[in-house]
Amino acid sequence: MSAVSEAPDNNVIPSADTDADAQQSVDAQQSVDAQQSGVSAASPAVSTASSVDSAASPAIGVSSPAGSDNSTQRQPGKYYCPYAVVALRIVVGALFVMSGFAKAVDPWGFIFKIEEYLAAWEMVQPRTIILVVAIAISAYELVFGFLLMVGSFKRGAPWLLMLSMAFMLPLSAYIWIANPVEDCGCFGEMWSISNTATFWKNVAIVIALGYLCRYNRCLRRGVYRPTIQWIALSVALLYTILISLYGYNIQPMVDFRSYPVGTDLYALLNEGDSGEDADDEDVAMVYERDGVEQQFSIYDLPDSTWTFVRRVSPHAVKRDSGFAIYDVDSEDVTDYTISNTGDMLILVIPESNRVDIAYTYAINEMDKAIRRAGGSMIALIASTPEGLARWIDMSMADYPCYIVEDTSLKQLARGQMSMVYLHDGVIKWKRALSAFQFDVVDALGNGDLSVADIKVDDKWNFYFITVFAAALLLLLALTQEFILRLLPKKQKKQLTLQSEK
Repeated sequence: MSAVSEAPDNNVIPSADTDADAQQSVDAQQSVDAQQSGVSAASPAVSTASSVDSAASPAIGVSSPAGSDNSTQRQPGKYYCPYAVVALRIVVGALFVMSGFAKAVDPWGFIFKIEEYLAAWEMVQPRTIILVVAIAISAYELVFGFLLMVGSFKRGAPWLLMLSMAFMLPLSAYIWIANPVEDCGCFGEMWSISNTATFWKNVAIVIALGYLCRYNRCLRRGVYRPTIQWIALSVALLYTILISLYGYNIQPMVDFRSYPVGTDLYALLNEGDSGEDADDEDVAMVYERDGVEQQFSIYDLPDSTWTFVRRVSPHAVKRDSGFAIYDVDSEDVTDYTISNTGDMLILVIPESNRVDIAYTYAINEMDKAIRRAGGSMIALIASTPEGLARWIDMSMADYPCYIVEDTSLKQLARGQMSMVYLHDGVIKWKRALSAFQFDVVDALGNGDLSVADIKVDDKWNFYFITVFAAALLLLLALTQEFILRLLPKKQKKQLTLQSEK
């Protein structure tokens, strides 16, 4: 019996200890709940001390009040300077925005530059892949440069830009040393800098980004709250895609090239022309014998053992534009092809191996329309004399066709096939042939619409899209407090935590 009676006693003692532990856990949980709600509650001494210590510990990255002594606080470091962080955010972010914008607004220019690199490395790739890569790189630079500039995604933005520089810095060093291309194309046609300057620019950017990767999160303030900064990202991304697609399918909204809308092309191509004072004595004739070319005056021509090659105008030598037009006999006819009176259409084909024969109907209809209005039309093609003859036969062209170097044509207009309209020698508009709707082409052919009636204003479209995007971003910055109040507290907390990762 004694053994049996002792068993209950042994069971009773552990039961009491278990109840005490359970009661202590309940008290501790009540203390935590009271601390979170701001209401004081009775708790054990250990739980109370823990609560006090927890309340005294500031959040990571948030400065504690002056004079507080907390060994667990994360210190920014002795090299941290908030003014330096702000300045580097703006400068480095603006450089990436400018670089991304220059590529995005003129995707054809960036495509040609990428193909120039690939040709130097003997790595030919399909044009579609290059297009996707070109738009992706421009969006990457513009969007994350903008986010860095406004202080959003404080950890992700500088590290992602540093990731891109891990590729760009070695590439710029290679270009500086090997010089496979004359211009790196970092800022497109907007700003051309030497390969040496490009390398040292990238070195400075890497140093600045290294500082921001370490200290950018120490400065918590930014234009947009972490909860809604993804909206600013979406607006910047959509803006980049819009201007890229416009530039690829129509023409660049902003033209940084040598022949923008408003350029007097006739005057530019005839620089140095002495007009009526020109003398036949200034004209030189180029002849060839045994593979050697030599110039002769028209009053001192060689014998029949020499073969005529071309005529050289002194005005072409004086021309600073670098734009030269040749006929099928390789004779320089730049001075005689562009008219300075009336209306004129110029068909531009910088890549004769990529022409689409389906556009010949639209081309011939436009030719009829401009002739009906008393104007003229010519075609400038980057091709050989044999290729030019094939185009004339294939397209049944009734208009004069000439040969121009492909780089000059890419400066004049973007796209595989495009049309440039001149009035009195001045460029009025440019358009890729793919941008003309069929009903417009049909109306031009029927006489219901004239070429002069076509009104195009790429700059107005650019201003509209840019001002609209800027207005959205400004409105978001001004109303973000109101937007935050509309979000449920749980969702607001989740978005904040996710954005701070």
